[in-house]
Amino acid sequence: MTEPPKGFEIYKSLMIGLNTCRLSHAFRENPTIREDWIRDFWNNATTKKGDKVIRSTIQNKEILITEKVIREVLLFGDAADDPVEHAKEKVVEVLHKMSYEGSYPPTTKKLLHPYWRFLAHVYLLCISRNKSGIDTLTIRQTSGLVSLVEGWKFNYSRCAFNDMMANVRTLNKKYWFKFPRFL
Repeated sequence: MTEPPKGFEIYKSLMIGLNTCRLSHAFRENPTIREDWIRDFWNNATTKKGDKVIRSTIQNKEILITEKVIREVLLFGDAADDPVEHAKEKVVEVLHKMSYEGSYPPTTKKLLHPYWRFLAHVYLLCISRNKSGIDTLTIRQTSGLVSLVEGWKFNYSRCAFNDMMANVRTLNKKYWFKFPRFL
């Protein structure tokens, strides 16, 4: 993430923030992505009820994904005991500072100031299981966004892991390409 294009200088401070925040590694890291490995992983991924591990194989090699693995790979700087949701009152207060014009929950992206809407868009695409075109942030996603803005503790690793688990449990093949950094 470099300088914003001409006419978008308002976003310079946001770009600086994204480059220095705890999620910057996940936003900026550019790993070699092997589509065949990712497809292999998701086609073979399994989990058992109550299990906290995703088991799969890539080219006949067993792969185990846990919250701890995500924390180590993406360097979020979070801890296992950090929250994944903040009190509604705290979230509403921050949304108000962000010039949010709607009611909460949920958070509607288009009701955020364009500056914060861009951050919400980047957050959803890079950290959540959502694909482009989603305009509503869940309570958990909004908590993650305001935590990023305010520098609050938040368990981004657990959120990413839970999204991956949901993907395995629902066999949602349309999200197969969302989590390439762990493979």
